[in-house]
Amino acid sequence: MLAFVALGAFLIALASPAPAAKPTPVPKPAPTNPFNLDPVTPAPFSSSLPVIGTTRAKPVCTAIRRAIAPAVAAALKNDQTYGGLRKKIFDYVVKDSEEARDLHLMQMDREVDVMVKNVNTLEDSLKSSTLDIPPTAKPEDAKALRDMKTTLTGVLAAQKGQLNAMSGFVETERMRRFGKLTESEENMRRANSAADSGPRAGQTPIPITGFLRDTQNTFNPQHRAASGLNDGHLLDRDLGDISAITTRYEDAAAKVIIPAANSCK
Repeated sequence: MLAFVALGAFLIALASPAPAAKPTPVPKPAPTNPFNLDPVTPAPFSSSLPVIGTTRAKPVCTAIRRAIAPAVAAALKNDQTYGGLRKKIFDYVVKDSEEARDLHLMQMDREVDVMVKNVNTLEDSLKSSTLDIPPTAKPEDAKALRDMKTTLTGVLAAQKGQLNAMSGFVETERMRRFGKLTESEENMRRANSAADSGPRAGQTPIPITGFLRDTQNTFNPQHRAASGLNDGHLLDRDLGDISAITTRYEDAAAKVIIPAANSCK
């Protein structure tokens, strides 16, 4: 997460117009991963940040300013939002009263909307024509453009996974608390209840999940909601796995973006 902040600031500097005065020397940063600011070896950055105003006007640098920088910024915002929502879901399941859950569910719904906007920004950035390889591009530039787009496409897929997990929890929990079944869904629920009034011998019970839907693809209001410390830890573990997958995709993108950005000094 912290390294992504560093990369975001680095790319913003590249995208900024040149100042009129000579810039003040910048202290040498510690080498970090641009997505989470964890220390890395070998150092991904050169000994200092690039001097603003001397960024090269070549396809890779144009792509970094116009497409890569906003994509990284959007992914960073979503990582922060996802981390906050993950904690809120744990508190929602483990600590919240019923009254608090109503309020916190509405708050989580708004944060999911923010994640949607950031995912759209990331997706739009990857559609930028600046990531297209010009016919006259040097082989190393063509490779850099191709690799940046490929790895950030992986980041986009991972970000959509995070969004789907959060929106899935919020939507189904909202349906459980506030929703009303349609007539056809209610009829199906009654039919299923009559056919199966309880677990039979050897039957596997419906698992506890954050998504509260059964295998019939209709919302089941009797599906037991996750609650208590054990269920909270199970949900948090799954959300942590999704976050770890996202980090792996971001690490792969960082290994491509950092040298490309350094070539634009």
